[in-house]
Amino acid sequence: SPNTGYRFVGWSDGKLDNPRTDLNVKQNVSVSAQFAIKTYTVDYAAGLNGSISGNTSQIVQHGASSTYVTAVPSIGYRFDRWNDGRTDNPRRDTNVSSDVSATAEFSIISYTLRYRSGSNGSVSGNLLQTVDYGSSGSEVVASPHQHYHFVQWSDDVASPSRIDANVISNVDVTANFAPDQF
Repeated sequence: SPNTGYRFVGWSDGKLDNPRTDLNVKQNVSVSAQFAIKTYTVDYAAGLNGSISGNTSQIVQHGASSTYVTAVPSIGYRFDRWNDGRTDNPRRDTNVSSDVSATAEFSIISYTLRYRSGSNGSVSGNLLQTVDYGSSGSEVVASPHQHYHFVQWSDDVASPSRIDANVISNVDVTANFAPDQF
């Protein structure tokens, strides 16, 4: 019977049966049971929109640890978790006692587009938008009150009508207005 973390591999005379029964014994029999430490396969994979840095397929002895691997998201994506619920990144499995198969899960990054109106005007359209990395928001338009004119957005965009395209960061801007000169 092997101890925890070991497996029976055979007898010193080459026989593999366990339990063992010796029949027709005509002389002394002296054999030793041979054991080997168990090994396990530890596999790491990347889901869509990412990759794994490090040794993705490892053989680990019982009770030992895997080497570290890192889930690397593609541009515009973030690492969320491993399919077994763990969120550590980089990841290392310690005290391994069974095979491990873990897949990194990634999701696209979303950004917030916020449009505000300064004094003496208004902004129409969807003033609070959530868009995915690289996508476009919907159109918003800054309109001045009577006897005022649009100057520019707080990020120096000069057009009163705007659609933020290829978004790669949050946008939080205010439409600025000034009095008309007579």
